[in-house]
Order: sequence, then C-alpha cells, then structure tokens
Amino acid sequence: MIAPQAGAGTIRPKAPAVHVDHCHETGRVRGVLCFNCNAAVGQLGDDPGSLRRAIAYLEGNAWKPTLVAPGVYQLPS
Repeated sequence: MIAPQAGAGTIRPKAPAVHVDHCHETGRVRGVLCFNCNAAVGQLGDDPGSLRRAIAYLEGNAWKPTLVAPGVYQLPS
C-alpha cells in the first residue's frame, strides 16, 4: 500500500505514510497515512461531518450566520 502512494500520505503528501488507517466500525482498511493524520481522523471519530466542520473552522466559516430571510439568520449546526 505504501509503494503505490510513493511513501506519501494521502492527506498531507509531504508527510511519510507509515500508519495503516482503518474504519473503526467495519475494520476495513482505507489506506496509509502519516501518524498525525491517522490520529486526527480517529480523534474526530471517523465522522465526515466533524471533518467538514473542522475545515469550515480553519477557513474561518464556522460561526458565520446564513441569511435565510430578511433579518433572519441561521447559525451553523
């Protein structure tokens, strides 16, 4: 699995891919990541929603309200 990735991590290509990542629910192997990316995915509970919220947070969009009607705003959940 490391050879096809040329030893590079899928999430951060400059980081060495040496840790096997797997789904904690099914046990299915997904690929090879660096230690930090593998730990981050696991700490976020393998939850795509958590990862999307983390991305929004890093991009500065996490708490920006959305205008849904004149004078009515919706906060992100």
